[in-house]
Amino acid sequence: MPDRPPPDPVDPPHLPGLPARAEEVLEVVEAIPSGRVLTYGDVGELVGDRGPRFVGTVLRRFGADVCWWRVLRADGSAAPGLADRAVVHWRAEAVPLRRDDRDPAQVRVDLRRARWDAAGFDPAAGPGRDVP
Repeated sequence: MPDRPPPDPVDPPHLPGLPARAEEVLEVVEAIPSGRVLTYGDVGELVGDRGPRFVGTVLRRFGADVCWWRVLRADGSAAPGLADRAVVHWRAEAVPLRRDDRDPAQVRVDLRRARWDAAGFDPAAGPGRDVP
């Protein structure tokens, strides 16, 4: 059996055996610009009517090397257990907050100001490609 090269940890959307819809989720997340966010539901809609739980599952299983902190719950908060690290990223990227707090679990992103307008982005077109 020929030796296969190990998967490139810097390019997670191309992990061997990664389901196509999961790859699309990771491509959308990677496309979110610094300082902008989407909700789990927003990402699900961009990849073809997938629910927020699907997006969360993909990020939990395959999203360690993508900018996961740019994907939020519908109330503007980080997923449970991720708030400490997410808030550090939000502050570093100057993400607009509607509630800042010493307790990271209480911090909320201002989705009205921070939500990325993904108009023209097509995850099916491949990484980094927008619809003309």
